[in-house]
Amino acid sequence: MRHLYLCALTTAMLFATACSKDGDSNPPAPQPEKTQVTFNYDQIGSFELSSMINGPGIYAKLSNGVSSQSFTYELVGSNGLKKATDTPVKGNGKLDGNGNATIELNGVFNYRDGEITLKVTFSGPDATVQAKTEKAEYKIRDYRDFINIAIIRNSDTSDHYVQVQDFAFPDTLFDQSPCVRNIKGSYDGQGHKITNLKMSAPQKVNESSYVGLFRYADSGSIIKNIRLELAPEGLIGADAAIGGIVGYASGANIIGCSVTGDILGNKDKSPYVGGICGYSNNSNMIGCSFRGHLRAGNVGGLIGGVTASSINMSYAYFSFDAYAAGGLVGLPAGGVGYITNSYAIVKEYNTDVSEFLAIGPLKRGDKIMTVTNCFALAGTPEEGVKMGTTISELGLQIGTVEVAEWPAGITAPADKRPFKLDTDLDHPLKLWWE
Repeated sequence: MRHLYLCALTTAMLFATACSKDGDSNPPAPQPEKTQVTFNYDQIGSFELSSMINGPGIYAKLSNGVSSQSFTYELVGSNGLKKATDTPVKGNGKLDGNGNATIELNGVFNYRDGEITLKVTFSGPDATVQAKTEKAEYKIRDYRDFINIAIIRNSDTSDHYVQVQDFAFPDTLFDQSPCVRNIKGSYDGQGHKITNLKMSAPQKVNESSYVGLFRYADSGSIIKNIRLELAPEGLIGADAAIGGIVGYASGANIIGCSVTGDILGNKDKSPYVGGICGYSNNSNMIGCSFRGHLRAGNVGGLIGGVTASSINMSYAYFSFDAYAAGGLVGLPAGGVGYITNSYAIVKEYNTDVSEFLAIGPLKRGDKIMTVTNCFALAGTPEEGVKMGTTISELGLQIGTVEVAEWPAGITAPADKRPFKLDTDLDHPLKLWWE
C-alpha cells in the first residue's frame, strides 16, 4: 500500500508541474532594477539646447525593460521652472517589443539651471527608475556655448551668463560677431581668457554692422571680467562700429575687461573703431585696457565713437593708422560725457594723421566731454591731461593716482590705487586686477 501511495503522489506532482508549464500564459514579473534610463547629455548647456533646432534635441533612453510595458514620466528641476506659466514636462508611454523607448524632453528649456531629475514609473506592479543631469544654460564652458547664447530665443534681462574656464575659438574666420544676439542681462568672464578670435565682417547693404566679441550690448546690460586675446589676423570690418569686446553699446556697463590684438577697419569708410567698444551710447566703462593696433578713418584707443558716455580708471597702449585719432575716444556725437583717472600711450602712428588728441574725443562742434586727471605721451593735450615724455616718467605720475570713492560693486585694492607699476618701469602700468 505504501508503494502505491508514493506512486500516486509522484504522478500528482508531475501532472501539476506539466500543467504549470503548459497552461501559464502570464508574462514574467517586471524587473525594474535591470531597467535603465539615461539622458543623452550629461550636462545641458547653450550648445546642447541649440540641438533642439536641427536635432537631435534633448531626450532620454529607456532600455532593458519588459516588452510593451506602460509607464508614466515626469521631469523635476531642483530650482523649478523659469516662469509661473511654464508647464512641467510629464507624460506616458510604452516600451517597445525589446523593452526600449525614447522620451523627448525639449521642454527642459523651461526649467531653471540646476539638477534635473527624470522619474519614470512602470505599471503593474508600480516601480520607479530615475536619471539625473544638470541644466547649465548660463554656464559658458567653451566656444560652442558662447556662439549659442540665446540662440533658440530672444535675449532677456534675466540672462546672466558666467564663464567657468578659459576657452579658445577654433581656427575659423568668423564673418560676424560670434555672439549675434543682443546682450540684455550680464556676462561675467570671471577673469578667464577667450583666445584665437578672428573675424572679417563684410559690408552690408543698407544695414549698419556691429563687430566685436559681442555684437550689441543693450540698456542695463553688464559685460565684465573678460580677457580677450585676438588671433594674429585680428578683427576686420568694413562700414561698421568695431570694438574688441562689443561693436555697439547702448546704456551698457563694461567693467574690468581687457583686449589684446589688432582691430582693423576700412580707412575710406570711416567706421568707428575702438580697442574695447566700437560705438558707446550712454554707456559706462570702468577698469578696462586695450593693447594692440587700430586702423580706420577715425579711431579711439578704447572707444571709436561716443555719445554721453564715461570712462574711468582705464588705459590704452597701442599704435594706429588713421586720418584722425583720440588716445582713448574717437568721434563724439553729442551729450555730456566724462573721462577720468585714465591714460593713453600711443607707441607708433602714421605721420600724416590730420588730427590726434592725447585723450579725445576729437573736436566736433559743441560736442562735450570733460577730461580730468588723465595722462598721455603723444597727441595734442586737452584740459585735464598731463603729458609725459617717456613711459617710465608717465608711469611714476600715474602710479600715484588714488581714487577715494570707487564705483559701487567694484572692490578697491588696499591702497585704492587703480594702476600699479610693472616690474619693468619702461612698460606701461597695469590695472589693479591685471
